[in-house]
Amino acid sequence: MNAAMNKAAMFLAGITGGELTPCEGYIARLQARAANGLRQFRQDLKLLLITRKVVYWDDTVIFILAERACFRFYGDKSIAYYTAHAHKDMESLDDDNVLNLLTSDTRTMHDHNTVNYNDKYSFGNIECNQHLQRDCQKNTDDTCHQWSDDLKKHISATIKDRNDAIARGEGPFSEAYINRFHHKIDEYLEKGWGENEADPNNYGASFERTLLTRIAKYRRNYFLWVEDFSLPTTNNLAERGLRGVKSHMKISGQFESEAAADNHALIRTYIETCRRNGINEIDALQRLCEGNPYTVAEIFPASPP
Repeated sequence: MNAAMNKAAMFLAGITGGELTPCEGYIARLQARAANGLRQFRQDLKLLLITRKVVYWDDTVIFILAERACFRFYGDKSIAYYTAHAHKDMESLDDDNVLNLLTSDTRTMHDHNTVNYNDKYSFGNIECNQHLQRDCQKNTDDTCHQWSDDLKKHISATIKDRNDAIARGEGPFSEAYINRFHHKIDEYLEKGWGENEADPNNYGASFERTLLTRIAKYRRNYFLWVEDFSLPTTNNLAERGLRGVKSHMKISGQFESEAAADNHALIRTYIETCRRNGINEIDALQRLCEGNPYTVAEIFPASPP
């Protein structure tokens, strides 16, 4: 058995004080065995996930045998649900069968994934304002136009007002505040089109027109949080969920197969969901190795699948 397997066995023995002392051969087969024991867990977790009011989702590029592939996150503050696929396409989304099951009572937070607006889906969409602010900053940097900087600052100030109101235990903004907010949006968009038309050959003019059109078209999806304090303003939760696999890619480089990538997704789903609900990862791993992983009903006793 190679040195990596030996180090993994020594690591498990060390961090558990000798309670877990698997042999090297067991370590080599452990991931596939553990993943097979978690398929019911992931199925049950999905049934709970689709009942949530807000579902965050995002995906990132991974590599499987040197080919670009997809690793995907769905979840919220207490659920981390991962999948992996050889391709980032509608077929893989259908295979996940998460977005398909969401109802009109659910809002999905995403980074302007236009696939979300497919007529086959019933849920409502909310767009990440942090990505919008980044695009505003890019536009300001590229064009030196003022409207996008003003819009970025307006969004930041409104989010701060909302956070302050929530901290004080206050409810939604008044109708007058909401009207003022949208009046400012109208002003900035009008100014943006004016600046663009006056400077059509600017280096960033094409991106600027796309940005202005997108904000106008998806305006309600971007700013519904102004009216409903229960909705998030960013998709940071999903982005944080995917940082782990990005780190994994930097260390390991790639997965050896789509099955290995999905095994990783299964185990990450279990460990991270346990951690988000106050269960020690080592305890969760020990139960998994013993063939008795935590169940969704144990983790979420008030809302079993």
